[in-house]
Amino acid sequence: MRPLEIYRLGLRLAGSATSEAERRNVIGRLYYGLHHEACCRYFREWSNDQPLGRGSRHYQLIQRYNALPVTEAGSIPRLLSQLSQMRNLSDYELSDHVRYRNQNRTTQELMRMAINVSAVALTALDAFSPGEAADGCVCPVVR
Repeated sequence: MRPLEIYRLGLRLAGSATSEAERRNVIGRLYYGLHHEACCRYFREWSNDQPLGRGSRHYQLIQRYNALPVTEAGSIPRLLSQLSQMRNLSDYELSDHVRYRNQNRTTQELMRMAINVSAVALTALDAFSPGEAADGCVCPVVR
């Protein structure tokens, strides 16, 4: 499977999401699709780098992008971090409103923000390493 299939599923689900649970699911699909895509593209460019740690792969991937020269990584680490925060809120904060960036947000607002941030993140990934990750791409993780 290609990681962007997960991302595109999130976009399709967003078009018909009517319940809070559906909106929360959209946010997760957008994040995980781009997380896997970012991982595959990172290791496509830096194939000799050490694998990520199993228990901290999300944090470590952002740190790997942070360690790259700004001209290469651009805004990728910041955007992945934002999507990760939104995904955490949507998965773990089950109140009617979640607090994101010092404001209470509805899940509808959070989903719209995730759609916008994920579109910018995908553009940044295309600038970093053009071309969608291959079917069955491997993101090296220490087991």
